[in-house]
Amino acid sequence: MRMFLFGLLAFTASLANVSAGRLDIAVIQFPETKTPEELNAALAGQSLFEITNANRTMTKESYLKGGYVLFAQSLTVNRGSAFSSATRIKNERADVQGTLSANTLSLSIELMEGVKAGLRSFQNKLYSGSAALPSGSPNVLSIRTIRGKAPKVNKGIAKMETYELTTATIAQYTP
Repeated sequence: MRMFLFGLLAFTASLANVSAGRLDIAVIQFPETKTPEELNAALAGQSLFEITNANRTMTKESYLKGGYVLFAQSLTVNRGSAFSSATRIKNERADVQGTLSANTLSLSIELMEGVKAGLRSFQNKLYSGSAALPSGSPNVLSIRTIRGKAPKVNKGIAKMETYELTTATIAQYTP
């Protein structure tokens, strides 16, 4: 009986991996203002995994060029389940949590730079979003636009210049 239960457990575990799909998630920062509608239109037909395979977005689509990839990860996820992941590379840690229902993905990505030990400082950034996620097509989960001023020095003369940054959290589910 015990052998039968172990065999049944192994069989159901193998079925879970067969029905699982790949979830690609990324946080991309653009040096200009972007809208979710235009980003979704530019992402149509693209592979998020291939675009975010470097520090900069790698694509022929002109609207997506110049994006800086802050975070990218691929996970094996079943539809209708919760997932989580923790990654640490050198001095940075990334915690990913979310749920993928039949049509919707809810995601939270926490990026931490540094360590919580002694006198070392750390910086914590949270990116979260929720949106419908059709199979095979990348979709924007959330978007944040930051406007500010920063000093720029040119030939010894400092001027205050304005800047705009758009940070987008994007996901793609491939069954």
